[in-house]
Amino acid sequence: MIEISKKELLEQTGISYGQLYRWKRERLIPEEWFVKRSAITGQETYFPKLQILDRIEAILDLKEDHSLEEIRNILASEHSALLGRKRIEGLGILPDGLLDHIDYLKDKSEFRRGEIAFAVMIIEVSKERGLSDDERDALLNRSLPLLDKDRSASSVVFVIDAAGKLYVLIAREGKHPIFDSGIEIVRTASLPDLVTKLKVGRFDSSNEEASLTREASPKTTNQNL
Repeated sequence: MIEISKKELLEQTGISYGQLYRWKRERLIPEEWFVKRSAITGQETYFPKLQILDRIEAILDLKEDHSLEEIRNILASEHSALLGRKRIEGLGILPDGLLDHIDYLKDKSEFRRGEIAFAVMIIEVSKERGLSDDERDALLNRSLPLLDKDRSASSVVFVIDAAGKLYVLIAREGKHPIFDSGIEIVRTASLPDLVTKLKVGRFDSSNEEASLTREASPKTTNQNL
């Protein structure tokens, strides 16, 4: 995740230390975005760059015409708001030209926050795993369309390494996970159900010969006795 320090944040946005922490107290900025780390000067606070800059811009735009409670309500649904191309390019969180050569992104003039945050994560993972630009772009092209299938703000994204190749899946509680292309779900089952079937001798199997052998085994054992 690309971060910005508190000092950089205050300089870039022009807000004061007092405003920043008042908005935190008023729950306009999530407390979990304030991440403290050791620094040469003692401790420094860092923030997720895309989210905090976007949030502060929204607060500044809204505060003249709305109460704090109204702003909280507006921001509670901000995951569905759109970001313009110039806004994203100005943040410098994506490689130069990426928006123009990823199929899912190149024809768009506005982007959902989730799309950009997702792309940033895939780029970070690609760097960590030593992927080439072509491999990174292929992963983005395969996985970004998953966001059209699941637009829940509470979904969890998993990046999986399968024999040296990265795949992506999105999952949320009570739903089957959604995989990028290249992965096929062969069978799903509840582990408690499988255990129950095993206990009562009704375990699902296409191997009828194994089933017949299981039924014949007790007879053979009795003859031996």
